[in-house]
Amino acid sequence: MKKLFSVLAVLFVLGTSHAFSVGIGAQGGYPLGGALTFKVDSLPCVFAVDGHFGNSGTGIGLTADWWFANPKIEGSWGYYYGLGVFGSMYFGDNWSNLNVGPRVLIGTNVFLLDGFLELYLQAAYQPTFVIHLSGENGDAGFDWFDIGAALGFRVWF
Repeated sequence: MKKLFSVLAVLFVLGTSHAFSVGIGAQGGYPLGGALTFKVDSLPCVFAVDGHFGNSGTGIGLTADWWFANPKIEGSWGYYYGLGVFGSMYFGDNWSNLNVGPRVLIGTNVFLLDGFLELYLQAAYQPTFVIHLSGENGDAGFDWFDIGAALGFRVWF
């Protein structure tokens, strides 16, 4: 009964609040890998869950980027910039590590098909705190120069 009441309460709040849009999509980039990305227009953050696959290992990560602004250049074409955070785990033969850190990002996006489709290209500087959980090192360090880039799309509902 409590679960039913909770669901009805959430539906009531959503029904009385203003409408919102959700963008869901995919991206690929550097380092090699792919990600699922999503954004709710009423929140300033864009989220991505990514996977990295290579000869030396496999990784999974999460990013949350807070856009400070998304001004228009012309028509539906704009640019954005902001800050974010990320975390990832990498696994290889006899080693694993945890990476965390802040992100500084800049990108450009364009909305097509009356705002239904968003295409974007972005780059992020992300100094990284690395903790080697296993393997030869078993230590921690800091990588001051880590750059990521992504090309992707989101479909808006």
